[in-house]
Amino acid sequence: MAIFRPEDEARVRELFAKLERPVELLVAHGPEEEMAHVGARDIDFAAETERVVRELAELSPLVSVRVEEQPDRFERYPAVSVQPEGRDVGVRYYGLPWGYELGSLIGAVREAGRRESSLSAETLERLSSLDRELAIDVFVTPT
Repeated sequence: MAIFRPEDEARVRELFAKLERPVELLVAHGPEEEMAHVGARDIDFAAETERVVRELAELSPLVSVRVEEQPDRFERYPAVSVQPEGRDVGVRYYGLPWGYELGSLIGAVREAGRRESSLSAETLERLSSLDRELAIDVFVTPT
């Protein structure tokens, strides 16, 4: 069963048509962990993550998928590394990108597919003045 309705698929194709360079999505599978949620169905989160990512990649010739078992540099699993031109730039999506969360992954692919940053010149200047490496974690949750 497809994850996108036809109208949603058309919209994602439209968004991905604006990609300016290839984007690789590395799906990182890890050790199986038990997800104990009251009322949760039995879901293979790794398999579902891979299915979602593969269906996204089918919507653009510039989006590709690679799958690895327990690659280095990952804190949690399943995970998706969004890699412009196959380069690991540290962008990670942890967990299953389902529902509203899928929009975050689509946005990450769009940003990685740009040749130039969408950040303002002022922001880029401020970031270049940092005197040490900085990692930023962004958490997405419904309100």
